[in-house]
Amino acid sequence: MTDTSPTQRRTWLPLALLASLAVNLFFIGLIGGKVFSEPDEAVKRAKVTRGYSLHPRVMMEALPEDRHDHIRAFYAEARKGRGAEWREINTIRREIDAALRADPFDMEALRSAQRREVEARAALRIKQNENVAAFLATLTEEERKIIADFALARLDEQTAYWRERRRKREAEKKRSGE
Repeated sequence: MTDTSPTQRRTWLPLALLASLAVNLFFIGLIGGKVFSEPDEAVKRAKVTRGYSLHPRVMMEALPEDRHDHIRAFYAEARKGRGAEWREINTIRREIDAALRADPFDMEALRSAQRREVEARAALRIKQNENVAAFLATLTEEERKIIADFALARLDEQTAYWRERRRKREAEKKRSGE
């Protein structure tokens, strides 16, 4: 009987140590994830479109699930061919970078590249707005009103957020200045 006791202890002891290690690693992961993750507000704000937006993501939030496939199909079609336009914008941005690094510095070359970049982005934005308007024309009047109400509520939330943030910053500045 004495001979079997140590053998039994040796078989369950490593299993108990492994189970304890697994539980400890689990808790360390939970605590580490909570400590090193972003605050909930920052994550929530990162997902929010700013201001009054008619982006497809906003439309999907406003409209019921059964319309989401229609919105996704529109957005996939609207994005086609945009790669060349974005590559053009990136080429212009590289020209801006080259103008910044040029020796001697040529301010007129920098301004020219910056103007072309703004114009290229504006042209892209105009095309996007035209696509969104064409899509909105396919919706019912009720759906358009729902989207407009949602976008306006989003704008009001953003305005209130920035107003409160500015108020807090000014109050902090006032406290630190006194």
